[in-house]
This record gives sequence, C-alpha cells and structure tokens, in this order.
Amino acid sequence: MIADKDISLTFMKGMEVLEAFEHAATPLTIPELSRSTGINRSVTRRLVLTLVQLGYLLETNRAYTPSPRVLRLANGYLKERQFGRTVQPVMAAYSKRLGDAISLAVRDGADAIYVAYSPGDPALITSGFNIGSRLPLTATAIGRVLLAFSDPAEVEGILAEPSAAFTTTTKTDPNDIRTDLAAVRARGFAHVTGEYEPGVSSIAVPVLGPDTMAKAALGIVGPAARFEKKEICAGKAALLSECAETLGSFV
Repeated sequence: MIADKDISLTFMKGMEVLEAFEHAATPLTIPELSRSTGINRSVTRRLVLTLVQLGYLLETNRAYTPSPRVLRLANGYLKERQFGRTVQPVMAAYSKRLGDAISLAVRDGADAIYVAYSPGDPALITSGFNIGSRLPLTATAIGRVLLAFSDPAEVEGILAEPSAAFTTTTKTDPNDIRTDLAAVRARGFAHVTGEYEPGVSSIAVPVLGPDTMAKAALGIVGPAARFEKKEICAGKAALLSECAETLGSFV
C-alpha cells in the first residue's frame, strides 16, 4: 500500500474524470461530470479544462468527449506485450478454426477488461463489446475463469461485495458462485448461460502463468442454442486452451 503522502490527489481526481466517460453514450457537461465523480464542480471544471488543454478531451457547446489521444494511454501496455505482432495473429488463426470471435481479457479489480479481440462470423456477435469493454467477474465465463484461477484471498474479497443480477438467472449467492468456481477449476474452463444476457452462452479458459494463476482469459460468446451439447462445448474449450497455451509467453 502506497502512503497517502506519496500520492497526488489532484492527478487521481483527473483520472476519475477521464474514467467517467467509460460508459457515457453522449458528451458530458461539467455538472454531469461533477455529479458522476462526486468532485466539487469548480474543481471538476479545472480538471476538465486541463484535460482539454492536454488534448485528452474535446469540447463542443460546453459538453466534452474523449479525444483519440486517450488511446496513447493503452499503447504502452499493448506494445510491450507485442499484441499486434504476436497475440493478434494467434487469435485470428484460432478464431477461424473455431468459427467464433475470440476475446482476450485481464482482471482489473472486480471487472474483466477486454485487451484484444479477433472477429469470427459477424452474424454470431451478440454484443457490441470491443477493446476496453468491461464485464463483471461473477456473471460471465471470462470473469469466472479469471476468478477461478486467482488468489483465494482476492476471490473472497470480491465475493464479499454484493453481486449484481443482470438477468433472472444470474447467480448472486456467494456460495453458488464458489461452487461454480470449483467446477471451473476441475474441468479447466467456464461455461455460463443466460447470466449476463438472456439466451446467450459464453465459454472461457485461463491463460496461466508459471504459478498456475490466470494472467488473462480467452472467451467466446454466442446464442445459447449453439452451446447446448457438452461435446461441442468441450471441443471449443480444448481449442481455446490450445490458443491460451500458445499465448502464455506473450500476455
């Protein structure tokens, strides 16, 4: 834990303002950003104007949107791991073999965040997720794989917080989720149906490090009817695991 005296609270608040745009479908005004972040309006105004001056926000009629410059913040992460040179080609090859779009995600707090994506048949895409999209750990296959192969103490910390119900079949009881995580560890992949989107199934496998903890997870999503048969799910999980093993040294 870093001591408070070594932290720039102003910089922290500036990042909170940037993060407020994550789920925004329209430009945000300063009052809206102030309410969203809980930061005093005058402070929010100075932070926003600073971000405009630095080129990270664009202003139109006193409303603000992120500029393309924010993509620079992710470039170092993606470049260091050679996503364009190694990760993306491997995912593209396995996407063709599977006939499904493949997503690669890492854990960020209580969420899984997409860091790479390779499209399969566009007709099978059920949600408009892309790089940077976030998914809950407890209600998705890609999230449960990340949890199942994480430090038990961290998992308990996440399960201690109330889990949101996204559909009528979402598991929210910590004991139910623990049971599912044990099953995921035993078979090596997660299969979740209808818990995040009605009628949608997802399958995911871990990308393991030397300590057998998940560094990342690979997942596919499709209509539930396509994943009803256990042998189909097992076959797709096996191909995903091949892909995960190949990517293990890069992610």
